Amino acid sequence: MEFLGIGYQEVLVILVVLLVVVGPERMPRMAYQMGKWVRTLQEYARAVRDEFHDEFDYIEEQYRTVKGEVETASNEFRAEQSRFNTELRQLNTELKDVTEPLRLPAANESSTDNVVDISTAPSAAAHGVAAATAVAEPEAAGGGELEPMKAEEKPAPPLVF
Repeated sequence: MEFLGIGYQEVLVILVVLLVVVGPERMPRMAYQMGKWVRTLQEYARAVRDEFHDEFDYIEEQYRTVKGEVETASNEFRAEQSRFNTELRQLNTELKDVTEPLRLPAANESSTDNVVDISTAPSAAAHGVAAATAVAEPEAAGGGELEPMKAEEKPAPPLVF
């Protein structure tokens, strides 16, 4: 039998040395005091173990609660994502159906239903529409006559300070 690496021979030697040092009169009182200390230490150890056990039980209960909430939220998220994907597919189908008449014909098709031939179209003046002009009057542009720039002339370089 060994306890903490100490055999019964070592224990007997320690008791004999203790008996010689302490004496036979004080030995029972000292054994009683050591027993009290051991019981007190055992009570402290039991209290700490119970405290930690209660804390570990509380933490485990909290863990299970949070895990359940996460699983519930995850399931709800998956359901919402599935519903969203279904609605998105429906909207894409509806959008495709609505925009089908507006699609341009493919390159290999030669549909010209919406093209107007300019050479045969009636003039805008015949329908009472005045043509727009892009010529600015010299007075409106700051007065004076504007001269067109010649092809050989280059504009002046910008000023650099």
